[in-house]
Amino acid sequence: MISTFENSDVKFVSDYLQYYMSKNNISEMTADECAELLANGKVLSNKIGPKPGFNFRQMLREGRDGKIDLVLGAHQKFPRAKWVIKRIKSQ
Repeated sequence: MISTFENSDVKFVSDYLQYYMSKNNISEMTADECAELLANGKVLSNKIGPKPGFNFRQMLREGRDGKIDLVLGAHQKFPRAKWVIKRIKSQ
């Protein structure tokens, strides 16, 4: 099955979110917070799909399902649970 996104898109989104969380000392963000941040930064549209944040959550689902790389720090306790993006501390 073909993904809507490329792995290069995932890397850019991951780098953007990780940089923002590191710079602002944020340990984790919800998918909706990330979607709004990405839309405000013109990184990923928040107007695609039935409600705000759908586009980013679709990227997360496709990563979970192995169609593309998973966004760095993305975590979901179980399918259909809310997504959390955690800051990955550099070593």
